[in-house]
Amino acid sequence: MFFETKDLIIRPSVWADLEYFNVWERDPAVTEFFSIRDGQTMEECAKKFIADEENPDAQQFTICWKTDTPEGVVAGEPIGRIVLADIIEGWKAELWRIYIADTKLRGKGLGKQAMKAIMSYCFEILDLERMYLDHYTGNPASHMYLSLGFQYEGVLRKNCRKNGILYDVHLMSMLRGEYEALTKDDE
Repeated sequence: MFFETKDLIIRPSVWADLEYFNVWERDPAVTEFFSIRDGQTMEECAKKFIADEENPDAQQFTICWKTDTPEGVVAGEPIGRIVLADIIEGWKAELWRIYIADTKLRGKGLGKQAMKAIMSYCFEILDLERMYLDHYTGNPASHMYLSLGFQYEGVLRKNCRKNGILYDVHLMSMLRGEYEALTKDDE
């Protein structure tokens, strides 16, 4: 299953992508708002990748650039990652991880394109009734989630652990009817 947007190709992740994930998920600019511990090793990254590959309730995608860019990004080059978890077709899925790794590529609408593509996949292909995510307090992506129609459900207090510290996370969701109303407005 591949998705295309104006600037992106989103494809299932493959073993070779692990090289990128390992580098990205050691970068504080990527991991600041994720529960990925500082100093994660390649072995830990690989174990998580394998666990998600073997889990029928998870799916991993790699966000790739569609065409060559003036910034030096080559067509097909991976620039980010999406992980879905807790997938129950016809009911729900959690957007467990999404990011554009290179800070120079952020703020250009690429995250929003990737979100719209994965939302379409979840509601139109997996036929979900509910898609949900959570984020740390202060995560700038929260504004994007709101702009896409996600709604706050509450705060899960001390629900994530990173480097031995417990953090609150804000739970957001979108229901099928909300998605359909938004996409109808886009037509």
